[in-house]
Amino acid sequence: MPMRHDRICLFGPDGSGKSTLARLLAQYLARGGYVRISWVRGSHMAASLLARFLALFPSMRGFDNPYYGISIPRSLRPLWWFLEFISVLPNWFFNFIMPGIYETVIGERGLLDFLVWVCVTTEPGFLRTLWGRATLALALRHCRNVFIIADLGTLIRRKGSEPTARSLPRQWVIYNVLARALNLGQVDTGSSAPVQSLIKLINELNTAKTTPHVLKSS
Repeated sequence: MPMRHDRICLFGPDGSGKSTLARLLAQYLARGGYVRISWVRGSHMAASLLARFLALFPSMRGFDNPYYGISIPRSLRPLWWFLEFISVLPNWFFNFIMPGIYETVIGERGLLDFLVWVCVTTEPGFLRTLWGRATLALALRHCRNVFIIADLGTLIRRKGSEPTARSLPRQWVIYNVLARALNLGQVDTGSSAPVQSLIKLINELNTAKTTPHVLKSS
């Protein structure tokens, strides 16, 4: 059985299989207690509203942010990074920290995905800022993170028609560098059926050296 108030975050690029694995893992763990699937998307609240407003100005339009069609000028990025950080905190708190009735919360996207999102839509320099370091600290302190990945060709085949497809090569590089730097466990879904990937994920959660608690079949 998972530890009470366990938080498991699956992070990885678009098309890696996070949503599918989160759903399968929730079904597996639901036999032993309350399970909730949550997620952290890209820009939230104030940042989202501002992005929509900025998209009205031709000088702010660009391809860095595929959902809003904007590119944040370098001079404005420090302010934008702060705004992104304070906008994501309520979502993280209410969806991952507050749900105390659930024994397990599974994130199909977590703070590490948010971290990469900001890097992809602006620049990797966000990782060196106070807000980037705070995001990383929260992600590692409150969640067990597992890297879900596939080869770049597979990701493009799975997500090639979606708005984020242009950023997949950059996503793939940043995710891989971050996962290696943090020495986190990973599950490669590129050549595995969903059920096989689920077995890999359960084994990874059971054997993770950095976690003191273990998932067992109920």
